[in-house]
Amino acid sequence: MAVRCLLVDDNPGFLQIARKTLESGGFVVVAVATCSADAVRHARQARPEVALVDVELGAESGFDLARQLASDDPA
Repeated sequence: MAVRCLLVDDNPGFLQIARKTLESGGFVVVAVATCSADAVRHARQARPEVALVDVELGAESGFDLARQLASDDPA
């Protein structure tokens, strides 16, 4: 079974390349997001097994987002 992945980055070019790379490796990219709010919404809806998060997410902290996504309730 393929691993379901959420990609989060504020660079659209990186998101496109990462998606192609992961999908060619057998991952299923269930959603992409460019900000924390979208990432949390997508995580709730798509329930990915893995999230690839940019640590420098524009003005937001990718570390804070990763902690939020890893919590039991990503609200």
